[in-house]
Amino acid sequence: MQTTNKEDNSVFIRPNFWFDIENNPKKYAHIIMIATKPDIIKQAPLYLELKSRWELVILVHTGQHYDYNLSVWVLSEFWMEVDVNLNIFWPIHKKFSLVIERLWDFLVELSSIYKKIPVPYVHGDTLTATTADKAAFLNKFAVVHVEAWIRTFTPNRDFYHNLFTNYESGKFDWDKYYKELQDFEIYETGSIEPYPEQFDTRWIEASTWLFAVPVELYKKTLKKEWFPKEHIKVVGNTVADAIEISKQKLWNSTAFEKFPNMKWKPFIFITIHRRENTEKKERFLVIYNAIKKLIEDWINVCFLWLYASEFAIDNYWLREDIEKLKTKYKDNFAYWPALAHHAEVIDMISQAWAVVTDSWSMQEEANIVHVPCVTIRFGSDRTETILDWTNIIAPPVNSKLIVDIVKWAIWNKSMIKKEHLYGSDVSKKIVDEVLEMLKKDWKLFKFDDERLWLEKYFNWKI
Repeated sequence: MQTTNKEDNSVFIRPNFWFDIENNPKKYAHIIMIATKPDIIKQAPLYLELKSRWELVILVHTGQHYDYNLSVWVLSEFWMEVDVNLNIFWPIHKKFSLVIERLWDFLVELSSIYKKIPVPYVHGDTLTATTADKAAFLNKFAVVHVEAWIRTFTPNRDFYHNLFTNYESGKFDWDKYYKELQDFEIYETGSIEPYPEQFDTRWIEASTWLFAVPVELYKKTLKKEWFPKEHIKVVGNTVADAIEISKQKLWNSTAFEKFPNMKWKPFIFITIHRRENTEKKERFLVIYNAIKKLIEDWINVCFLWLYASEFAIDNYWLREDIEKLKTKYKDNFAYWPALAHHAEVIDMISQAWAVVTDSWSMQEEANIVHVPCVTIRFGSDRTETILDWTNIIAPPVNSKLIVDIVKWAIWNKSMIKKEHLYGSDVSKKIVDEVLEMLKKDWKLFKFDDERLWLEKYFNWKI
């Protein structure tokens, strides 16, 4: 299985790929774009669904995540074979330009020489999604946006000023705070966090033909931006399909071999990796000291280290401190690299007391496996989980407040729901919608005279 080679940054194309394309009778090439671990997990069910229908499917990996734990094993876990690896590389502005340039060249060859009509599927709010769609759109190919219209909803300034004023004066009421977060009127959508994902997701929509949105809330907000309602389909979230696949492999999970001190215990599963949390010292120290306090209070804490959190720990001179915590609290503190298998992650989450995270995908996964979630951010791009009472915001300003919110969440059984938000057979619904659109419209890019069916009125006679 090929991934990015740091020594060779040329585009990789699977052997015999073009031969297979030339000899495939299908008219449409369904191009599944992947790059990050969540991309792979959430695009995998679509890839498998299209394969099961004998469609022409091309898996394009940009090479953004080449690390074993972040990419390679998940591909094999979901039986995915990469056809094209664009092998993009640092820094971030080069990644942007290289995806557009290299995918553009590939699409031109695919469509002009091999006469296949590309149907790209981009996912979420990733760098890959917001660059792959440009390469497609500038070639006059619209995209299918899987998990479209991801927006961060953030409680407004007055809400937070009242929160911290009341907390510092000892007047904070836990139940009131939890219930106030259910009031949709307190939220605004002007945040640029997570960065740069909130920029990415806004930049995709104009090149999208099918908006595959997870929940009704997204449809309502998309309609307010005046996108055609017939292009917006509420289908659920493909992560629900991925979790069903991973559940079948839980019997083979070795997660607790890596975390033996968490086995058979109620524990908190923690991941922190957002740029705004790890690259800003004040915020990371707030988060780190909250985690440290939970450990010192003998709460079982499983803290996965990711590159961003490792960078912050070293950059802010916390390495010696965390090593001391590992030694002193060896019975209730586990610190380990990111798990390679999605099934292992689901195994850990499903047995956790609560998930504490700044990840958007883990907010969904916690909802699906019925585990309370605490989101360490000022807002959430999964606001539906907050409105569903299964997720609560812990703003990274005050360490003690975070500790109090986490402790409150793990004892609050009302945050556990029997039904999750994200549906089932989601990939089937998306593929059904795409194939129906292609049957009806024959392509996913139309100028207004085509979109509005005005060709019959053309008259160039004077």
